[in-house]
Order: sequence, then structure tokens, then C-alpha cells
Amino acid sequence: MRYNGIDIGDLVRLGLQIARSVEAHEDKVASIAREQTSRNEAEHMRQRAIAESKALEQRKIAEKIAAESVGVDCQGCGAKLAVRKGSISFCAYCGSAIIVTAEGKASILSPEARKAVIDRARQQQNQQGNT
Repeated sequence: MRYNGIDIGDLVRLGLQIARSVEAHEDKVASIAREQTSRNEAEHMRQRAIAESKALEQRKIAEKIAAESVGVDCQGCGAKLAVRKGSISFCAYCGSAIIVTAEGKASILSPEARKAVIDRARQQQNQQGNT
């Protein structure tokens, strides 16, 4: 059958081909969208795992520092300080030298002992710089 010189059967077949082509294109677009969504979700999960890993590492470091440090009230000015066990530290406020034993007992160094500690540290620094 013909209408204005066009075969109706050919027109129907052409319409069906166009419909199948549009449907295939829509399926492909939907598939691409699903793949992108999956990639986005995977990246989000990866970023979350990285953040959780960093947070865990920071907590471990903080716990280690807390276990290795002791809270000290500076005997020079009363400031509250955290000093690592088995070390010598200087008060950031008054400059007093505070020594903490490995057991966590704190005491302030005399001015002479403080000077000796500083001199010894400078000597070590100079020796390391010369090697």
C-alpha cells in the first residue's frame, strides 16, 4: 500500500528501526550511568577507608604519646605541661628545665644543671654538624 508515493510497509519498518535504535541508545546511556554510579560509590568507599585509616593512626599516635608522657605542673610558674617520660623538657612559659624519669617522676633542674643540659645539647649538635 502506498500513500503519496511512499510504501506504508517501508514507513512502518523504518519507524520500528528508529524505535529499536532509540531504545538501544537509552539502554547504553542507562548502563553508562550505572557504571559511573558504581565508580563513584567505589571511590567514596575508598576515600572513607583512607580517612578512617588516618583517624585510626592518629588515635594510635595520641595513645602512644599519652602512654609515654606524664602531666606535670611546672614548679617554676605552675603551668600545666605534658612531658615525655625519661626526658628533659623546658617550660614554654618560664624556661624552667624539667626532668621526668622513666617511671614518670618529675623534678625541676637547678639553673646549673639546666645550663649543663643546654651546653651538652649544643656540643652534640655541633659534632653532628661537623660530621
